[in-house]
Amino acid sequence: MLTIRKTGEGYYLASLTGGKEELGRNDCHLMKKDLMAVLKPHREITISMKGVKSITGGGFHILEELKNASDIRKCKIRFINAEPSVAPVLAELTQKKAQQHNTLEIDELFQ
Repeated sequence: MLTIRKTGEGYYLASLTGGKEELGRNDCHLMKKDLMAVLKPHREITISMKGVKSITGGGFHILEELKNASDIRKCKIRFINAEPSVAPVLAELTQKKAQQHNTLEIDELFQ
């Protein structure tokens, strides 16, 4: 479901495997479970959403839980490669407008 690799000191890249076009509750739960292992203070985790064209309501709820967990742990999460159909959903999650190059930031470095 998710491949996570360290790209530098405190930096991780998470990539979806299996070519899922829709992320449901179970898919997002598995993502959250895998990401919780690397969700530590002052880390930056980039999640590639390449190929995902939709996220169900249940999946969105799980991603909200992931965002809240990252806020508590002061960990920064970014979504990249968001398809146009998914970018507004992720923007709602992050409460920010989609940034250039299909990148969305969940957390600010210093609040």
